[in-house]
Amino acid sequence: MPVNNVAAGPAEDLDANTIEKNIFVDTTSLRYEATPIDPEIEKKVLRKIDLFLMPAMVIGYGLVYYDKALLGNAVLFGMTADLQLSVIDTSVNPPVTDTSRLSWATSIFYFGQLAGSFPLTYMLQYFNTRYVLGPTVLLWGITCAATAGVTTWQGLFAQRFFLGFTESIIPTCFMVTVSGFYTQSEQALRQSWWWSGTAWFTIIGSAISYGFAQVEGSLRPWQYVFILAGALTFLFGIWCFFLPNSPVNAWFLDPEERIVATERLRTGQTGLNNKKIKLSQIKESVLDIKLWLICITMISA
Repeated sequence: MPVNNVAAGPAEDLDANTIEKNIFVDTTSLRYEATPIDPEIEKKVLRKIDLFLMPAMVIGYGLVYYDKALLGNAVLFGMTADLQLSVIDTSVNPPVTDTSRLSWATSIFYFGQLAGSFPLTYMLQYFNTRYVLGPTVLLWGITCAATAGVTTWQGLFAQRFFLGFTESIIPTCFMVTVSGFYTQSEQALRQSWWWSGTAWFTIIGSAISYGFAQVEGSLRPWQYVFILAGALTFLFGIWCFFLPNSPVNAWFLDPEERIVATERLRTGQTGLNNKKIKLSQIKESVLDIKLWLICITMISA
């Protein structure tokens, strides 16, 4: 495959730094036409990208849903009584059960997501992905596992807020990653793949929760469930440290394959890296009906 537009030396002598210096990754300033790519090599590169990214992203987003939905399972396992999430008002006849604390425990998670979305997305844009995503997911795993140590409803409120804060980075990071490794025609399918993690973990999580409901030990069943979820999330956080920032430094591709992965995006004019906020793009997004349809879909969910 010709690589004259990318570097002067042979492909096998290129490293990530050389490629990054010689490839223009901002589509607003492309100087060269895209280099023709052998379809067979492109299929091979696409397959390697899929095998590295998609399974882990399905698991990662599944954990987002699993951690968030665990509160419902924990309630069935006795958390409501243990943390005084429901209060019986005996001053009226008949007595009324007040579950507003449980409702707030559910809602405060989304306040955390709202608070974390902007700062974590900003950091994700301006720093290397692995150095933002990795530590954040590790904190997410620790926060989730720490739920087992909560003894009051006030403590649960704090835990749920920080759980939402740390999890807020995942959807944005995954969307940015897909847009940085795939052409426009490939992105919709890949976005739906990692999104399907919610369905997989609905099935798997229910089975896991049922299993822990049968456990008799020194801890309550709901505590075991959160410890497991935190441990799984921590393992996913370790994988996040190996996530490359772009095809230019994708360590799981050889030098020639990195060039192919980059040229694929040049052909689609999607680019790899642009840290400048453009008001024209914000305006275009706000005026796009598809954005508002997605908002309605998410609110309805």
